[in-house]
Amino acid sequence: MPKFMLFGEGNAKEQAFCEQSWRTGPRADDLLCCMYGRNYYLERSSRTVRVEGLDEAISLGRATGVETVLMLALEQFEAGRVEAFRSAGFRVVGVPTSAAFLENNKARAKSFMRRHAVASAYSTSFCDAGTAEKFLIENWATRRFVVKASCYLSDVRFSCSVPDTLEEAIDDVRGLADHLGSIDAPRAMVLEERAEGREFSVHVLIDGANYKILPMVRDYKRLLEGDKGPNTAGIGAVAAAIDWDRDLISGLRSRIIEPTIDGLLKEDIDYHFILYIGAMVTRDGPIALEYNVRPGTPEFPALLAVAKTSGLEMFTAAQDGKFGSLDIEWENDEPYSVAVTLTAPGYPFSSLGFGESISGLDDLDDDVWPLVEHMFADPEPTVSNGRVLTLVARGASFQEARERVYRNVDRMRFRGLHTRRDIGDLVALE
Repeated sequence: MPKFMLFGEGNAKEQAFCEQSWRTGPRADDLLCCMYGRNYYLERSSRTVRVEGLDEAISLGRATGVETVLMLALEQFEAGRVEAFRSAGFRVVGVPTSAAFLENNKARAKSFMRRHAVASAYSTSFCDAGTAEKFLIENWATRRFVVKASCYLSDVRFSCSVPDTLEEAIDDVRGLADHLGSIDAPRAMVLEERAEGREFSVHVLIDGANYKILPMVRDYKRLLEGDKGPNTAGIGAVAAAIDWDRDLISGLRSRIIEPTIDGLLKEDIDYHFILYIGAMVTRDGPIALEYNVRPGTPEFPALLAVAKTSGLEMFTAAQDGKFGSLDIEWENDEPYSVAVTLTAPGYPFSSLGFGESISGLDDLDDDVWPLVEHMFADPEPTVSNGRVLTLVARGASFQEARERVYRNVDRMRFRGLHTRRDIGDLVALE
């Protein structure tokens, strides 16, 4: 009988968590994957059950003796799923609705950073486009700004833009305001001063008062090679389970992580989960760009690829406050990983390419990990999401991991396939 159940839509991040936990965990048979979406690989597993929604998942959990439910998506936390499962009698690993503001309300999150002296880029928030435009006109001569929606938007065309000119910035503000109005969302936005430096993804496991920093990751957000083109939800990532510059780690602890945890404790925010921080190393030291109250894609799969300890063990230790007995083990022989995402031709602007058949899945090497977004075979695999497939490979170096992953990328076929060819080739983590 399973003791743990992951509840989600069956996306690439959830696939990675389940498969890595089944492969590495001592309690592999204890984890049931309960999903309401479609996933070409998870559906092949006898440990996966498809449900219609929350009520059926609760019934399934009770019928199979599940004790603990895990969730990995902001949408679940926003919808109160943590509270719903707790009310149904389950122990839950996730983020309560009261803490979701760290990601789904950037204006509040930035205020939290200021209140608790978390090193961060200067920002200011607005509730209408006109006032934001006036601010840009008055300040653009000496500063540059990133335009962000305060709320969480799944449509990456509007969630964050990095304009190069004042005209582009004003267009982005107007476009964001129009989009927010079209979906009946508050027209709140954040203008964040554009910082220069090396950007990293920092995943921190928190068990209330204590924390563990996972290996650093660099993600690639721009669609085109050389970090050009529009932002995406993530088109590649690299990770390395190696020792890091002590000064950098010390700066992350003192300037970002510990002030954040102190703030959570002071504001009585119960946080026993993972916090994914977008950080940048500037000439003045590391700063926080934003918080995410869930692991990232493809950043988290890149991390799991080099972890010997299962994700299930990591997350339950955070929930139970048992970091003292948690010794996370990482790959020694192949500590580098590279994740490359293949996208549909219209991504991130449209659904162009959806419905196209996919071939090559059966030709992938065993040492490459395929992760899919909403892909199912009916009767053959077809494109049904902008981010179609992410391939992850390990290696003794970035170069070895890159060679493995791109060798397999070249075996995939669907009309309009797009991928960046420089993931891991740019200066990544050094």
